[in-house]
Amino acid sequence: MKKILIIDDEITLRETVAELLIVIGFNVFEAQNGEEGLKKVQEIKPNLIICDIMMPVLDGYGFMKAHMESEFSKIPVLLLSAKVEKEDKERGVKLGAKDYISKPFVFSELKKIVDYYLL
Repeated sequence: MKKILIIDDEITLRETVAELLIVIGFNVFEAQNGEEGLKKVQEIKPNLIICDIMMPVLDGYGFMKAHMESEFSKIPVLLLSAKVEKEDKERGVKLGAKDYISKPFVFSELKKIVDYYLL
């Protein structure tokens, strides 16, 4: 079973996305900020990471920088954020994100992108 790590400080969104991904057959893990996310990546070695940008402790950009310098840099990251400016998307991709999903989003969009990277 493919493993997905969701890193987001917004509890309701994180849990809702996790539940929907579990229902369609993924093993899902959660972290509430980038620092916790980096630790979980080492522990569970997910197949895909979905990461918010605006979070306390370590934001999504800080997570991306550290992740891309780690031994787990081959694990694809999808950024999920309410930041919708072109510069934000470009910065995320420049840091190594595979895709950028703007909040709010339709779950079918997210599923299509997840399927692309995992199936």
